[in-house]
Amino acid sequence: MTWVAWRQQRLQILLSLGIVAGLAALMTFVRFDAQSITDEQLLDDRYGTYINYLRLVLLALPVLLGMFAGAPLFGREIEHGTHVFGLTQSIGRTRWWATKIVVAGLPVVTGMTLLGLLNAWSSVPLQAVMFGGRLVTPTFEIQGLALGAYTALAFTLSATFGLLARNTLAAMVITVIAYVPAIAVVGNALRPAYATPITSTSDELPAGAWIVESSYVDAAGNPVSFSPAGCDTTITECMRAQGVVREVGFQPDERFWSFQVIEAGLFVALAALVVGVGAWALHNRLRLA
Repeated sequence: MTWVAWRQQRLQILLSLGIVAGLAALMTFVRFDAQSITDEQLLDDRYGTYINYLRLVLLALPVLLGMFAGAPLFGREIEHGTHVFGLTQSIGRTRWWATKIVVAGLPVVTGMTLLGLLNAWSSVPLQAVMFGGRLVTPTFEIQGLALGAYTALAFTLSATFGLLARNTLAAMVITVIAYVPAIAVVGNALRPAYATPITSTSDELPAGAWIVESSYVDAAGNPVSFSPAGCDTTITECMRAQGVVREVGFQPDERFWSFQVIEAGLFVALAALVVGVGAWALHNRLRLA
């Protein structure tokens, strides 16, 4: 069964791994070239465009690779009726389903996880010209363990929707509809609260700090209302005259890897939940005719 699953999915697997390998080679070159550049302006001139395009590519890649590996996995077989052959063999439908999931999904998810780790290493010399630090969107999403976890969710969503919708294209469309809001909600609503923010009234924050909340307080630390629109002088002078300071809550850069572990764990858990739905659909929704 493993050999059959490999033969059916090898084109998607090899194409996905080829894309990952090409990006890995590019990242390796960038790391060694960028670390030899000491002038920050020259670094920005050379790699500013690269950073922008890489963000776009790596934001889209998990859902694209996950979809193209997962959606045809069962959707195409059901469309063509070839799933009947697998379900009528002595191996049983659970083994048929699980083997296809592992053979098609494991290489792609592993490759994307390694690519995310490589990008975290490759981006070290570029941090001086990367706006906002490593914790902000979209920089956080394209580095570390999260890249593989996003791919796992996209793959399991598309494979499961292929079983439920019995159609490859429908599975792809539904996957995008489910995946994009999940990424947005986690990044904007959950990630800022992975750890208690550090509060500060200083104008100088640590390098790479991610500001997640902001307010105005008086000398005693009590929240106050302040509007720059009512100032006749500069904002700084106006705030000083009213005894108001800006207080921010921020996540420091050193929490990057702990946040990566938390977010990767969250998305792996979601992927596992989707796999459970797929197992239910296999036994309750999939018919031979």
